[in-house]
Amino acid sequence: MSEELRVGLALGGGGARGAAHIGVLTELEDAGVPIRVIAGTSAGSLVGALYAFGLSPDQILALAVKTTWRDLVNLSLPRVGLVNASRMETLLNDILRNCKIEDLALPFAAVACDLHTGREVALTRGNAANAIRASCSIPGIFVPVPHGDELLVDGGVVNGVPVNVAKSLGANFTIAVKLHTQVNPATNLDNIFAILAQSLEIMQRSQQMGKPDVLILPDLKDHHMSDLTKTMSAYVAGRAAAKAAMPKIKRLLAKWE
Repeated sequence: MSEELRVGLALGGGGARGAAHIGVLTELEDAGVPIRVIAGTSAGSLVGALYAFGLSPDQILALAVKTTWRDLVNLSLPRVGLVNASRMETLLNDILRNCKIEDLALPFAAVACDLHTGREVALTRGNAANAIRASCSIPGIFVPVPHGDELLVDGGVVNGVPVNVAKSLGANFTIAVKLHTQVNPATNLDNIFAILAQSLEIMQRSQQMGKPDVLILPDLKDHHMSDLTKTMSAYVAGRAAAKAAMPKIKRLLAKWE
């Protein structure tokens, strides 16, 4: 083909299941797949931004395994959200050195939703940590993030796996990673956090996703989106799913040679 290959990743939301994205990145790197752009929703924006900044999958995994919810959130007055993710933004600014999205090593977008209009917002400029925080702010749990005239919450409300955004960044070959393959039966819906998180999962299940060239579906049925104790297990599931998809990826990429 005369057109230059631009592989784009569309990394979906999924809370603590996002560690599976790290496993996918590990396999893609090992196979020499040339990632050129990344779009991420919620947990996908977090992993995607760290990779776009220049951290290796191993470095991202090392950060993930030692992170607890206490590192990321603090309780808030329950007026617009139960917890405030300002700690996460502070932590990410330290890791990313207050980097702006437009200064990342790869073109990147964090997907959020504007509460005022209900529209998808693809954040491609400005402070990366703030954009990630907005993309991860599950409505009702996390305090919404002001952004100009917009009030932003988790992008999973409108676009759980942002294939269209990866294409808008210039990708002409898209690999999507979807962490919500089914609604996991919830056995402990005994608190507001669990109820709101499960509601978001149900909503994302009903969304229509843009069509990628390759869809990777890690087996995460035993992983709840709030359980940070299964980081390594989610990582392994991501690697396994990416490895299973690799023959198709290589076959399709061969057409570009």
